[in-house]
Amino acid sequence: MCVFYINGEYVNAADARIPTTDLAILRGYGVFDFLRTYAGLPFHLGAHLQRLHHSAALINLACPWDIETLGDIVLETIKRNGFPESNIRIVVTGGEGEGGFLPRGDSRLLVMVTPWEAPPGWWYEDGAHVVTTELHRHLPEAKTIHYIPAIMAQTSANGRDPKAIEAIYVTNGIISEGTRSNTFIFKGGRWVTPAAGLLLGITRAEVIKLLEAEGSLELRDVSLDEYYAADEVILTSSTKEILPVVKVDDVTIGDGAPGEMTKGLMRQWRELTDAYAAARVIR
Repeated sequence: MCVFYINGEYVNAADARIPTTDLAILRGYGVFDFLRTYAGLPFHLGAHLQRLHHSAALINLACPWDIETLGDIVLETIKRNGFPESNIRIVVTGGEGEGGFLPRGDSRLLVMVTPWEAPPGWWYEDGAHVVTTELHRHLPEAKTIHYIPAIMAQTSANGRDPKAIEAIYVTNGIISEGTRSNTFIFKGGRWVTPAAGLLLGITRAEVIKLLEAEGSLELRDVSLDEYYAADEVILTSSTKEILPVVKVDDVTIGDGAPGEMTKGLMRQWRELTDAYAAARVIR
């Protein structure tokens, strides 16, 4: 059974509770971050915790735990579970509210560690499908618990294409991000990824470093037409890592199979994460 940290206590997942009066339940007021381990080490824990603080600040949510304290709690929760590899979800809730509405600053902290499960192998061998949808998130740099638009977008995407694993947001003909991922395209010998108006993914940031080192990246707006016409398309996230996309809406990308540039980037990613695990240093 999983062990969770719930506002000062380590408890079995089945016994984890927060009051029904918490603003996370009453108003959907809260933020979270999500990461995984490699060889038991949380990948770029510091960056994820800094993003958690940034998300809280953007929605004026009190987050009184400093980065060091949060890190210690995460590491202890991982240790108490003892899984070979873990998924880690860190949530800061709104706590109690005046009249069930305005926060009083007594936020709650939840750290949930569960066993990591590999995504389906066919995603990487055959490539994935995605569907675009007209949507732009409010405060896109804030990773909040408000996921109603994302759930509705993904449900709609699956209705249009049962194999669609992600809905990609488009605003006025410009691509931004997926419901739970960032995206890149390869065209004309260069990788391109949207520069703004999106969640600043930790995996995205590491991929950007890899591509900038090779001088093969542009950060700028990506139009829907460019997305359709790309030679290769990928998604990036903590769970998906680097995932090839072979179909967008009704358009086949490239020759309909994971491209050589994507395969090369996937190899680089594996080398990067293997090196992170081998170093045994948590960053």
